[in-house]
Amino acid sequence: MTTNSDIKRLAELKERSGRKEQSLFFIEGKRAVLEALTGSEVIRRIIVSLAANESMMPEIRTIAGEKGIEIEELPDTKFRKLSSTESSQGVIGVAAMRELSSSALLSALRPRRNASVLLLDRISDPGNLGTVLRSAAWFGIDGVLISEKSVDAYNPKVIRSAMAALSEVEVAQEVKLSDAIGELKSFGFVVVAAMQEAMQSYAEFDYPRRCAVIFGSEASGIAPDLLAACDATIAIPRVGKMESLNVGVAASIILSEMSRRKTSKERKS
Repeated sequence: MTTNSDIKRLAELKERSGRKEQSLFFIEGKRAVLEALTGSEVIRRIIVSLAANESMMPEIRTIAGEKGIEIEELPDTKFRKLSSTESSQGVIGVAAMRELSSSALLSALRPRRNASVLLLDRISDPGNLGTVLRSAAWFGIDGVLISEKSVDAYNPKVIRSAMAALSEVEVAQEVKLSDAIGELKSFGFVVVAAMQEAMQSYAEFDYPRRCAVIFGSEASGIAPDLLAACDATIAIPRVGKMESLNVGVAASIILSEMSRRKTSKERKS
């Protein structure tokens, strides 16, 4: 039975500090919970509102039962203390965070002859970060290093946007990017800054086998010290009259081209 004390403790997962302390996070909504159950996420428990539409639940109940995952039912008034969205559909999964340090991720990248890495500098919008992570998973990016002062990758809004991406791509958070760039360059990586003011088009750049691309804050771009450490800069040429692209869209466009170029090189080698 879930007590009021349990609910209070679980509600702490709505905040970054609570997630960090308990190494747990929420996955909300039927589709997201099903993806987690059938993927590599480690689901600890599933919480269901008594007001949830039961027609949505049989598949979740079946898979959870097969995996020995407990399903707990709560009155809707208590369930709402845990949910951070109206679109939770009355179901929340409590999952274990995949905690990876920057040193561990960098050590794993060091021996790889072909590797693509993303560096994210002070990304504050949860939807944008979720989109970047989802694209990183889609295009097979080998690692994502997220700077200090960025939104938490386990923020519920990031999770909704990223779907199951966090189980498919290696992510390290609260990384000092200046140190990470130094290490990557010592391994032979070329570090490329994506910025609107760059003269070279992303479509013309010759992406090397070991490449790290850095994207900056929606408000202020890439920090000057990080930009100074980069080997090259690229831009997405503007054709229309829009002022800018958000970082989620920009990253997806550049990752698509980088993936295409590197796949072509591998086929020729």
